[in-house]
Amino acid sequence: MAARVPLIVEVFQHLNFHGRNSFVIEPVQHLRQIGLNDQISSLKVYRGPNFSNSNHKVILYEHPRFRGRKIAFGPGFYPNIHEAGYNFSDRTSSINFGTMPIPVGPEWGTLPVIVECFEHQEFRGKKFTVLRDIANLRDPDGGTWFEDRISSLRITKGPNFPRTPIEVILYEHPEYEGANLSIPISPSEFKKEIPNLHVLPQSFGDSISAVKIEGWSSAQEFPQIVYFDEFVGNQMNPEWRWEDPQGGGSWSEKQGYLEMKVEPGQDLWHGSPPGRGGNMDAPRLLMRTSSDFAIETRIKVSPELREHGGLIVWKGPWNFIRLEKTSGPHAFRGDVRFEQHVNRVFRLVGRGAGLSEVREVYLRIERRGNRFTGLASEDGINWKICGETNVGMGDPVNVGLHALCPGNIPPTLTQFDYFRLLKRKGEMRHYLGRNFDRTQRMSDEDRRRKQRDQRNRAMRDLL
Repeated sequence: MAARVPLIVEVFQHLNFHGRNSFVIEPVQHLRQIGLNDQISSLKVYRGPNFSNSNHKVILYEHPRFRGRKIAFGPGFYPNIHEAGYNFSDRTSSINFGTMPIPVGPEWGTLPVIVECFEHQEFRGKKFTVLRDIANLRDPDGGTWFEDRISSLRITKGPNFPRTPIEVILYEHPEYEGANLSIPISPSEFKKEIPNLHVLPQSFGDSISAVKIEGWSSAQEFPQIVYFDEFVGNQMNPEWRWEDPQGGGSWSEKQGYLEMKVEPGQDLWHGSPPGRGGNMDAPRLLMRTSSDFAIETRIKVSPELREHGGLIVWKGPWNFIRLEKTSGPHAFRGDVRFEQHVNRVFRLVGRGAGLSEVREVYLRIERRGNRFTGLASEDGINWKICGETNVGMGDPVNVGLHALCPGNIPPTLTQFDYFRLLKRKGEMRHYLGRNFDRTQRMSDEDRRRKQRDQRNRAMRDLL
C-alpha cells in the first residue's frame, strides 16, 4: 500500500524561500532531525495527492513533541513568518498536521516516490526528504548541507507510483555528473531500504551530491487534450501568433509537421552579464492560455543534429522559460536543456541526460500555479524530469514553440511533429468549441497524407 500524503510542506531557513530547505510530509517531533531547529523563516504548503479535506493544515510548534505555542498554515506560500501577523520567527521546533477551516491553496501534483536520506547508517541522524530531482545537495549559502553526507536511505512508494518500475539514481557530483548508483523499485514493492551505503560494492556512502527520479510521468494529471495541432494543411491555425522580430526565421507547414528555419545569431536571452551579447531575435509561435496546463511536442532529430528549439512559456521578454533540444554544432552538443529567464537573468534549471543522439525527442512542460516542470522522453512513455522551478507568471500566458540559432553555428532546422495543450479533467469546457473541433476535422486528402506520414515514421523506426 502506498503512503498517504494529504499535504506537502517545503520549509526554508531564510525569508522569501531562500537558504537551506527540506520537505515535510509527516509529523516531525524535533526539527533537529532535518537540521532546521529554530531556523524556519518561510514555507510553502501544497495540496498533496491525497488531499481530500479542505480543512487540512500544517501546524508549527514552538517546542519539540508538539508543545508550546503553535500556528497553523493552510495550502499557500508564506515568504515571511517573522511578520507581526504570525510572530513566529525562528521558533519552530516541531511540525504536525491537523484540520481546521481554511481555503484551498496550491496543488503539488504527482508524487511517485518518497526518498528519505539519512546522515548516518541505520537511518539515524539528520534526515532530508527528496520528492523531485535535486541537481545539487550543496547548501545555497556555501556550506555542504547534505552534499556527501548521506549514509543510508529509504525509498517508499508514493500515491502516484506508475504501473512500471522507476529508478532512483544517486550521483557522485552535482548536476548529475560523475559515478552513479541506480536503485530500481517495482510496482510490487512498497518500500526499499539501504541501511548502509558504505558497504555496497559501489561504496556510495558520503559520496552523493545529486538525486534523480526516472521512469515516471505526471501525464495522468493532465489527461484532456484541449488543443491539438498536427500541422496538416498549408495555413496556420488562427490561434497561433508568429513572432519574428528581425525577420531572420521562417516556418512552413509540411504534411504532418511544422518546420522552423533560423539564421545564425538569433537567440532568446539577455546575455551575460545582462545586456551584453544577447538578443530576443529568435522566432516563436505562440498562443494564449491560462491556469494550470501541460504542453507537449515531438521533434524529429536529424543525423546532423541540426535542430535547436522546443517549447516555450512566454510572459514577455523579461519573463519566460524554455525547454529545448540543442544542435550538435553548438557547445551544448545536442543536449536537452530547461532554462528560466527572469528579470534579464538566465538560469539553467536542469538537463535531460542521454538524449543528445536519439532519433526523436518528446518535450513536455507542466504548470501548477507558479511551479513549472520540464520533462523529456525518447518514446513519449518513459519520461525524465529535466528540472523544476518557481516563476511568477500571472494569467494569461503564451505557450508554444520556438527555434534558435545562437552564436555563429550553421543555420538550424527544427521539425515539430505536433503541439498539444492539455488540462485536467473538468477544466475542458472552457476550451470546447470551434477551435477544438476544427483541429479534429480534416479532409480525406489530408487524412491520407497523415496516414502516409505515420507509415513512413513506423518504417523509419523499424529500419
